[in-house]
Amino acid sequence: MTRSPALRVRMISAALAVFATGLGGLVSGRLPGQDPLQGSGPVIRLSYRALQPGEPVLVFLESDGTVRSASVTFLGRTAELRPAPGGGSVFAFLGIDLQTEPGPASMTIKVHKPGGLVENIRKDLVVVERKFPSTKLQFKPEYVTPPASMQERIKREAELVALAMSVVTPEWLGEGPFAAPHDAATWENFGQRRLNNSVLQSLHTGLDIRVPFGEPIRASNAGAVVMASSLYFGGKTVIIDHGLGVFSTYGHMSELLVKRGETVKKGQTVGLCGSTGRSTGPHLHWSFKIFDTRVDPEAMLRLPLGPT
Repeated sequence: MTRSPALRVRMISAALAVFATGLGGLVSGRLPGQDPLQGSGPVIRLSYRALQPGEPVLVFLESDGTVRSASVTFLGRTAELRPAPGGGSVFAFLGIDLQTEPGPASMTIKVHKPGGLVENIRKDLVVVERKFPSTKLQFKPEYVTPPASMQERIKREAELVALAMSVVTPEWLGEGPFAAPHDAATWENFGQRRLNNSVLQSLHTGLDIRVPFGEPIRASNAGAVVMASSLYFGGKTVIIDHGLGVFSTYGHMSELLVKRGETVKKGQTVGLCGSTGRSTGPHLHWSFKIFDTRVDPEAMLRLPLGPT
């Protein structure tokens, strides 16, 4: 029996079955174009720790040989699916920003096939509420209310950081899954709401790791250094482009050991731990962005990105 494209899309959209992958809570979903046992039709898998604010989502498409290209749109962001590690599929990174409001959120995968055929596969998802911690901190006054003489520097640095992470490398540069930049414990403070000096409220968009002063900080994955500079708030900071819109940041270091434009390997030392910038003591500020979404570094460690 021949199915119309519209009917087939509706069947695909209704076919998502969620199952545990055995990766410590990570979940995958499958959207089969046809019964995968019949050997035809692309298969789409979603991998994520949770559908909550601050969480990354991986989208994999296993092609049946008829897919020319594909893209995925979720929460207002569209990403092209590119060759995945190990071959045999294409994939893309997307993220749920930590300030995303809970509620319904649809995902659409657009698949381009020969002859100009386009299939739009839609799945309705739900972003679940997530509770974040809060705290009070004391900083030097100039890091809460910067003097007028520093305002131009702060503005310029914010623009440079945004520019460095605005260019998307259209291929994956990583080497297997992400790894922690140091073995020290964390404060588990991603998304923390902060009251600084009882005056300024801020949102902590990374994870602080309790690294002793002067110890080496490792690149979480392979990539290209797009920034290695001393910033007013972030202190001595390195930003690495891992490709496909994924960037990792390492802040408050005492010494920078890489330069902008340099290619780094996974595990390579990029700097030494310190307490530069707006900091209350030696530690590493470690953060991730997927395009313009801020996601939890601990969730990035759980993504299934092939062998190490």
